[in-house]
Amino acid sequence: MIVKESTNLDDIKAVLCNPAIYDTITGDDCPLIADFEPPVNDEYLYVGGYVKGEIAALMVYHKYLDGNECHVQVLPQHRKEHAINFGQQSLEFRGTVPLYAEIPDLYKNVLDFALINNFEVIEVKESDYIKNGKTYNVNVLR
Repeated sequence: MIVKESTNLDDIKAVLCNPAIYDTITGDDCPLIADFEPPVNDEYLYVGGYVKGEIAALMVYHKYLDGNECHVQVLPQHRKEHAINFGQQSLEFRGTVPLYAEIPDLYKNVLDFALINNFEVIEVKESDYIKNGKTYNVNVLR
């Protein structure tokens, strides 16, 4: 896997707009998949993981509090073979500022993975995420 910064909007959308991923990363207040446009500006950094020249994974960093928030997504067909390696390599792009993640209680497996990887819950936003009409707390981790 080759891991590198990407500004290719088609590659970015290929991961973020994959139906399995988009359904997981969006709440009820988000646009439909056909209407989603990833933000491209100075506050966002996209790091792609490429297998045989094709995008397989994406790490998104964006400004958050005194650091950056990160979002890692791996296409379903590449998760078993490449998820851990991509996660480790994409973290090399994080810089030196504090790193945050926001994970709704709905995604316990993602929260557990973050905790295993040395993130700590620093705040809980009560009833801050709505998915399929149900409200969930959001864990802020650093």
